[in-house]
Amino acid sequence: MKIFLSWILLFFSTIVFSQQLNGKVTYVVSMTPFSDKKIDSISKKMKTKKMDKWMRNIFENTSNVNAYLDFTNEESLYYIEKKMKNDGKSSLNMTETFAGGDDKYYKNLISKEFYHQSDVFGELSLIDLPTKKWKITQESKIIGGYICYKAFDLSYKNNSSYAWFTPQIPVSFGPKKFVGLPGLVLEVQLKRRKIIATKIILNPKEKIEINKPTKGEKVTIEEAQKRYSSFWKSIEKQ
Repeated sequence: MKIFLSWILLFFSTIVFSQQLNGKVTYVVSMTPFSDKKIDSISKKMKTKKMDKWMRNIFENTSNVNAYLDFTNEESLYYIEKKMKNDGKSSLNMTETFAGGDDKYYKNLISKEFYHQSDVFGELSLIDLPTKKWKITQESKIIGGYICYKAFDLSYKNNSSYAWFTPQIPVSFGPKKFVGLPGLVLEVQLKRRKIIATKIILNPKEKIEINKPTKGEKVTIEEAQKRYSSFWKSIEKQ
């Protein structure tokens, strides 16, 4: 295992500094729908009918969402495709929430910046993100024509979260917080949710421009969690 991991890291470090890479990945984010029984169980915990109806509408909508990752050798930006409904109703659903919603995830290997821009608290915030720890395995499969290796996210118990990355695209990026592996992440599995690359464009004719999110107050992940808790408490009181 150590020999295998050393080979992966050597291959990654050799290639990443020997060529200029930029590209765009399209992911499809999907989610296994909740059963009516599960939705009823969750809705019973809501303190008001308004909250109950709001949450039920979200849980009942789990349609697929498109997401994108723009990257160069040095930085990446992840965001989702927003669709407007003709009937004027909210298009919010559980899959969209998991995919990232209005948030944008930015990573820079040179400045060591890794954060996401969020407006869930009523104002924009730039939330610092911790670097994930991974356990790389020798298990492999082909995704989009690339050899990918399986890596478990150690922040989750019982190997319930894992990613597939390819050293053939030697950039340490991926969707949302799933970064830091020696190769581009092409698939993520987290319990009933999945993110999988469906289109990969490398070195397109049009130069990839990363629009770094800069608006918002910079906060730690701990402060963000406190604000998030306060947000939900205020919702429950309505």
